[in-house]
Amino acid sequence: MQTRTELSTFTLLLMISFASVNAVLYTPALPDIAKYFTISSNLAQQTMTWFLIGYTLGQLLYGPLANRFGRKPALYTGIILQIASSLLCVLAGVLHEFTLLTIGRFLLALGAGVGLKMAFTLVNEYYEPKIAHQKIAYIMLAFGITPGIAIALGGLCTTYFGWFSCFYASAIYGVLLLILATRLPETKKVLDKHALQLKHLTQEYCTQFKNPMIIAGGLLMGICTCFIYVFAALGPFIAINLFGITSEQYGIANILPPLGLVGGSIIAAQLAKKYSPGFIIQIGIIMACLGSLLMLLTLALGLPIIFALFLPLIFIYFGVALILPNASMYAMQYATDKAHGSAVMNFLNMGLATTVVLNLGFLTISKLLLPIIYFIAVIGLMALHRWLLSQNKAIASKA
Repeated sequence: MQTRTELSTFTLLLMISFASVNAVLYTPALPDIAKYFTISSNLAQQTMTWFLIGYTLGQLLYGPLANRFGRKPALYTGIILQIASSLLCVLAGVLHEFTLLTIGRFLLALGAGVGLKMAFTLVNEYYEPKIAHQKIAYIMLAFGITPGIAIALGGLCTTYFGWFSCFYASAIYGVLLLILATRLPETKKVLDKHALQLKHLTQEYCTQFKNPMIIAGGLLMGICTCFIYVFAALGPFIAINLFGITSEQYGIANILPPLGLVGGSIIAAQLAKKYSPGFIIQIGIIMACLGSLLMLLTLALGLPIIFALFLPLIFIYFGVALILPNASMYAMQYATDKAHGSAVMNFLNMGLATTVVLNLGFLTISKLLLPIIYFIAVIGLMALHRWLLSQNKAIASKA
């Protein structure tokens, strides 16, 4: 009897955080990048915007690739693209070409996006739904731990080795994940030879885009992602330019907010055993609202940046960690095809975050801009949560 290959939790942790680490690792260097290329802060933020665009498009790319060639070949393709693109970003610095850096960031995201996509697919195919729900809640810990470590590492790299070193670190991460990915099981036993045909793709994605639970769950996740990436885009300029802290101090301070994601992920996994996803999401929304209110008050009172910016984020990220796994569970529960379902879910997730970050360039950066955006996001969470519950109730009544 053949023993089933285990799905390594450690590898899943690295996979699910692959894109988020690559997104934020270089953020302490954004002011330095703006100075290096002699560009404005808004233009420097485009490296984040184009990353998110690549990340979003990548979610739709790997679904059909994974169905046609298998989960592991699709994973290898994305990781190799991420490694090559990280080195392209270094080359952009050597050649002093900001446009090339932007292209490199786009391609880097296109590759790194495979991590989140394939992590959700593998978990949902490998485990039964209840265990998969708990597993996703636990691996979401990486969403809390690794980005904070990445920003801290990016701050140290920028301070002592220059901003180029952030992209060398990204490439090393890709090499490590590629090695570990070779040991993962292949969960796609029967390949779909028609997966890359345009007619087939259109039919599959149309089916998933018509699924109200995938739409509601994906958009709910998208607002949660906005909390993280809006801070990644605005945080360095608020903290370094407006409050006057160094890149190293900013990187170290970023260890604090992910504590909320870590705590929230642990609590979410425990609550999943006793309470409904809808109730857990509601608690998460309340936490995000309280954190946003605390940030607004502390910034308005002019308290030190640690208390005004980073501590409130602990509460906000705690709420986000409660919402994300439960929103994804709602979405994937009714997906007729897990690969295409997770692709559409994450496309909506990252697409919403990309749209929001893209529009940040039209705003003037101020100390109160972040909590104002967060309050708008909380209102969106409330509205989407009500819609998700109503759709779930409607589907249940038909069953």
